[in-house]
Order: sequence, then structure tokens, then C-alpha cells
Amino acid sequence: MKRDEIDDRILSMLSTNSRITNVEIAKNVDLSEGAVRNRIDHLVKNKIISRFTIETSNASYFGIVMLKAKHETKKMMVEIREAKIAKDAYEISGDYEGCIILEGTSLEEIDGKIDEL
Repeated sequence: MKRDEIDDRILSMLSTNSRITNVEIAKNVDLSEGAVRNRIDHLVKNKIISRFTIETSNASYFGIVMLKAKHETKKMMVEIREAKIAKDAYEISGDYEGCIILEGTSLEEIDGKIDEL
């Protein structure tokens, strides 16, 4: 899918506030509400947008874990993503093959996620 500047502006607004209305977005990008709705539907259909979310004001703790693959790096990263334990997972180069970001409401929760991995 080819994105344009308007798609990028819509994505930026949704990233800042996932609850922004299509009408508000339309005013900012000079399109009709229907055109914005169609663009968002298209972004979802093409997996540019994978989910809409919110952030809460609860304190969060983060952990960064560097990984070395025993076998295939890509297979390891797919398994980590499918387990839905990590907030983000990245394949990297250098001394390590992967990096994952964990998020939890306590350090104990982060430790539990590390143990689960």
C-alpha cells in the first residue's frame, strides 16, 4: 500500500490521540468525514494500523531484554511476538539477535515476564 502525506497526518493524529473523531481529523486534513473514515479503513485493511489503544495514567515499569538465538533468529522473534508477552520486539544486529521491551505495573511483573520467556 502506498501512503501519502494525508495518511501520515492521520496516523500522527491517531498516534497522539486514538480517541480523536473522524470529524476532527477531517477538519485538520481538509477532507470530508467519509473520506477520513475510508482512509482509516484502508489503513486498517492493509495492516498499517494494527490496533487502536489508550495509555493509562498508572505508573509503568519497563524492562529491556537482549536475546541471543539458539537457532533461527526469525523463528525466535515470531514466537516472542505470538506469545504477546513483550510490548515490542526487534530483530537487531551485533552481539545480540533480538531486543524486547517489556512493560508492567511492577518490577515483579517484569520479572515474571522474563521468567515466562
